[in-house]
Amino acid sequence: MRSRPLLGPALALALSAALAPAQTRVACLGDSITYGARLEDRESQAWPVRLGVLLGDDYDVRNFGVGGRTLLRKADTPLVRTGAWREALEFAPDLAVISLGTNDTCQDQQRHNWEHEAELEADAAFMIAALRERNPEVRVLLASPTGMFFDKPGLSAERRANLVERAARLPRIEEALRAVATSGQGVEYLEMKRALSAEHVGDGVHTTAEGAGRIARRVAEAIRSPRVAELGLAAALVDRGVEVQEGAFHEFRSIEFRLPKSGAACRVVLPFGPVAGAPWIWRARFFGHQPALDLALLERGFHLAYCDVADLYGGPEAMRRWDECYELLRSSGLGERPVLEGMSRGGLVIVNWAARHPQRTAAVYGDNPVADFRSWPGGRNGKRSDPDWLRCLAAYGLDEAGAMDYRQMPVDRLEPLAAAQVPLLLVLGANDEVVPPSENGELLAERYRALGGPVTVWRKPGLGHHPHGLDPVDPLLEWVLEAAGMWVAQDAIEREPVQVPAQGDAERGGGGGG
Repeated sequence: MRSRPLLGPALALALSAALAPAQTRVACLGDSITYGARLEDRESQAWPVRLGVLLGDDYDVRNFGVGGRTLLRKADTPLVRTGAWREALEFAPDLAVISLGTNDTCQDQQRHNWEHEAELEADAAFMIAALRERNPEVRVLLASPTGMFFDKPGLSAERRANLVERAARLPRIEEALRAVATSGQGVEYLEMKRALSAEHVGDGVHTTAEGAGRIARRVAEAIRSPRVAELGLAAALVDRGVEVQEGAFHEFRSIEFRLPKSGAACRVVLPFGPVAGAPWIWRARFFGHQPALDLALLERGFHLAYCDVADLYGGPEAMRRWDECYELLRSSGLGERPVLEGMSRGGLVIVNWAARHPQRTAAVYGDNPVADFRSWPGGRNGKRSDPDWLRCLAAYGLDEAGAMDYRQMPVDRLEPLAAAQVPLLLVLGANDEVVPPSENGELLAERYRALGGPVTVWRKPGLGHHPHGLDPVDPLLEWVLEAAGMWVAQDAIEREPVQVPAQGDAERGGGGGG
């Protein structure tokens, strides 16, 4: 019997290529920031290059950035009149990231771009239509310009004045891109204005290598977590007999309503487009205070919820309100397992509710949290607040003696959470004298760890009860995203408890339990 001849190398290579899954073609369309201007080695440091590394071999990412180019077609140097644009169309991408707008803000004796700003929407739509002619299924991410940091040290007075004038025009570009993104299938708005800080740019605009890496991670997150159709949350609430009012939170829309049974005031902030599973973060108290995490999650497709439980200190009535709110929002389309966020006295709410419902909790984030009300407002070792203490006792139906013997504090109720392996995330001011960590946050961490629960602590040396929050918020954000099951660049996650460098203390020494 004659054996079959082996395939030749060329034929074997061709057959292997034919059988391999097709790569997703990604076109990065932009200006000098996309091109990688002013980077030491743009061939390895430009954000499209870094994006390709993050996405891996299943993606073919190409850089079509050209310095100085604009979105506006009547501006001095539109991208659509370049060879790079023609090459991008020939590439027929499956996914296009359009990152333009920085040069569109120019309006001076040399450049007359901003006078055409009324055509931003039309010109963005033109680019999308041209891309769709080449590939009708193309997914388009419309990225807002990154920030202009006119307070960057070392800038000349002329440069600073120029950036101040131009930065005031960025919200108009963001508004235009959002409008285009909501008008068609397969188009998503990607908010980038908070992706960078002054330390990530060299001249107030162009990124350092670290800044380019941050852009790449943000774009990769968006690619890996595509937006889905709007939930129609307001309509769903109305169908349930709930009266809804429109509101706003920063650049996001919100809806405000009262719970049908308890009458508690509630608020839900809507992302520009939800991601699969409709994840949400649920803030217990102090809505809008230190919102960096909330805003970052809204940008990534989370909803932000709030239900008023003021002066209830995590007691039985607070639990009834939260149970009612959860059932209403869950039945209206939000995901099964929210992330719970509690600053200061909000810690009483989030741990108590999570202990009741560990299977409904994605993660618990406590920020200088109260975990034993004898500490605050009772003043055992923390700061005494007589009015709060009397209200707290009333909320639990306790007298002073009963409170001293109470054995259902958050620090006593961790077993169900640990058994369910719910991540506990804590941000603690090491010198907090209002809500001392030793009998609150640190005690939570110690007991949770002893029960086998996953806990991560960020400690802020030298800081007290204020300021709340983590700056920068990235490590906390990445843990929350992972807890919610969203894609995160694994090299960006800090796996060990963090000692955070001292931050500004403008709010240090603020009100008790705030």
